Amino acid sequence: MLKTIHVAWREFCSTVLTKGFIIGVLMTPVFILIVAGGIALVTRLPKPRLTGSVAVIDQAGGVAERIQSRFSKEAVEREHRAITEKVTAAMKEKAAIAGVSEQQADMAAGLATSQLIGKADLAVEVLAPDTDVSKAKAGLADVDVHDKARDPNARIALAVVPLGAIRADDKAAGGAGDNGAGEGGTKKYADFEVFTAPRVDPDIQRGIEIKVAAAIVDARIAADPRVQSAGLTPEQVRALVSEPEGKMLTVTKTGDKKGIGELQMLIPMAFMLLLLMSVMTGGQYLLTTTVEEKASRVMEVLLSAVSPMQLMVGKICGQMCVGLLILLVYSGAGVGGLAVFKYMHILNPMLLVYLVLFFFIAFFIIASMMAAAGSAVSEMREAQTLMSPIMVIIMLPWLLWMPISRSPNSLFSTVMSFVPGINPFVMMIRLCGSEPPPTWQIPVSILIGLLSVLFCAWAAAKIFRIGVLMYGKPPNLRTLIRWVRMA
Repeated sequence: MLKTIHVAWREFCSTVLTKGFIIGVLMTPVFILIVAGGIALVTRLPKPRLTGSVAVIDQAGGVAERIQSRFSKEAVEREHRAITEKVTAAMKEKAAIAGVSEQQADMAAGLATSQLIGKADLAVEVLAPDTDVSKAKAGLADVDVHDKARDPNARIALAVVPLGAIRADDKAAGGAGDNGAGEGGTKKYADFEVFTAPRVDPDIQRGIEIKVAAAIVDARIAADPRVQSAGLTPEQVRALVSEPEGKMLTVTKTGDKKGIGELQMLIPMAFMLLLLMSVMTGGQYLLTTTVEEKASRVMEVLLSAVSPMQLMVGKICGQMCVGLLILLVYSGAGVGGLAVFKYMHILNPMLLVYLVLFFFIAFFIIASMMAAAGSAVSEMREAQTLMSPIMVIIMLPWLLWMPISRSPNSLFSTVMSFVPGINPFVMMIRLCGSEPPPTWQIPVSILIGLLSVLFCAWAAAKIFRIGVLMYGKPPNLRTLIRWVRMA
């Protein structure tokens, strides 16, 4: 027993107390922070201000004036103020959760708002309703919107509003977008078209489309006889039908907490990634050290002092501590992040207990297979041929996490929970889902996992005992099975 502990301690120290491991463990979160910060900086880079005009062919009548109103300086400033107020309120709400000062929230809101507004200064050019569309858009292909020497009033876009865009019962509605009567006999309005010059910023294109669409809706409302008889304005109708914003709250024993909505489905993926990363990292180190020690003949020296079983168990236990260290570091960082942003109510503490429990099961299964594969070969490239069964176990949960997390108690998910090898990963996904599995399935899955551990350890011990001192041509899977049966 003491020799096994010495082997495990040596394996742990030789892996953890290296610059490569320390940098590798720390660089992953640092790299994520750098990438996130880089994305934030890129999104804050000011985009070039675009000037020009948007031509409008109003075949329906009554829309061009509303489009001009939407592009007016007063309307743009009003839109800017609305966006600023909305972003500022959202930033201050996040600041209150994270404990950030209001001054910092105002600064963040200003940076975010600057990316949403102030990128275009466009005038509206109204053309005659009977203008030839092909001639009106002919010059757009030659416009270079990034040429500083071009005419600042040059046309960069053309909007065409067909007659059927205002009245669905007009015969002209069979133009650009009308498909006749829709379901239930309801006629559809005709679609409008917007033509732009090449290389116009997508946000500006979307802004033009939104303003033209809003103007058309206002014209529809104003032309509706029911609205006219009621004496309502388009603004009043829009206020009536606008959807209110709701606040999703989770009721907990300590009070109502803010929910995370669709992000809840990412929790099963996060736990599965923690399990996969810690198990795979420790198992990969075990495979690498075993192959290196066998290739350098260090294995023969070690076997002169300990038995093959003591060596294998010690190496597995040492690398298990490495994987456990990684699991504790990253899960601790995740729990700390939830605590800082006051989202601890979405985390069931029992999930952390199950995470550690299923880590031991998953690791011993993977590590036993890694130790067997490492002892049977003398070079890393030879080990790749024996890695196929291991990679299947590792990749299946990753490929199946979405359907399992969305239907954790389906027949498929339940069956996968009892498949040896992958059941620790599948059960962890189900436990983190919105619909917990029946209580009886958890101990049954754990029992199957423990039996799988015993079988893998028994088979790996037989392969390790024979293969650790064998050199030459690497064995195939059939040979390994024969070693298990004869040892």
